Amino acid sequence: MIMISYRSSHSPARSIKAVKIKEAVSQYLKLKERQSLREPSLVQIRRFLNMLASEYGTLHCYQINPSMIEEWFQSRNWKRSTIDGVIAKIGPFFSWCIREKMVTNSPLNDLHLPKQDQVEPCILTPDEVRRLLSAALRKDSALLPYLALGIFAGIRPHEIMRLSWKDINEQGILLKGHNAKTRQRRLVSASDNLKKWLLLGGDIPPCNKRKRLEAIREAAMVNWGHDIMRHTFASYHLAHYCSPDKTAHELGHRDTKMLYRHYRRVVSRNCALEFWGIRP
Repeated sequence: MIMISYRSSHSPARSIKAVKIKEAVSQYLKLKERQSLREPSLVQIRRFLNMLASEYGTLHCYQINPSMIEEWFQSRNWKRSTIDGVIAKIGPFFSWCIREKMVTNSPLNDLHLPKQDQVEPCILTPDEVRRLLSAALRKDSALLPYLALGIFAGIRPHEIMRLSWKDINEQGILLKGHNAKTRQRRLVSASDNLKKWLLLGGDIPPCNKRKRLEAIREAAMVNWGHDIMRHTFASYHLAHYCSPDKTAHELGHRDTKMLYRHYRRVVSRNCALEFWGIRP
């Protein structure tokens, strides 16, 4: 293995390995494949790192700098929200490269990124929530727990699909590590109105969810949007409790950055009171 003496602007001189990006990506992906990652996450990691290797594969890892990463993002015409997602997937790769002495610093440091997309998230109005749950009561009441847990507890759809009734009690909804997106165990509070909806029973997890949910949405004449149930919960929870830390904790976020960047839409306190008063 060739060793090169290299001095960065952020660290003292040290010997680093001359490993090309394509080779490093191959090694790293083999490592990730041996870990117990969920397949969708592994697919995204593989996709973005293979794209990086396609762009800069013949260069050594230590030759990649922030300007190259910025040019790569620009050439793809990615929006800021997409760039943030890519950084989240390739960042651990460069941290691994530091550990393996292929680079001294991550090229993701000191990036000059485009401004954050200012697109308000889609949320349901209190009236739309009523129509949706009323349609479920009429057409398919067994799907009520799925809707109630998403709207009034902010639990991610794929997390709901990993729950069972034994995970729900008076203390709240227990998301075990292997069921949560972040693999972090958390207990989500159950509001009074959520408890009322859950008392009606139903399927947890539901079967054939997509077709059943579509039928309910059509009957309620409610438009849908990306992560709309979770965004709805976050917006009304923050407006009601006026505590970003509390809302972020219920969502399972480490801090409030994600809440303000992607989840929260401004709603009035009166709308929030109306929302949390929706009962069967």
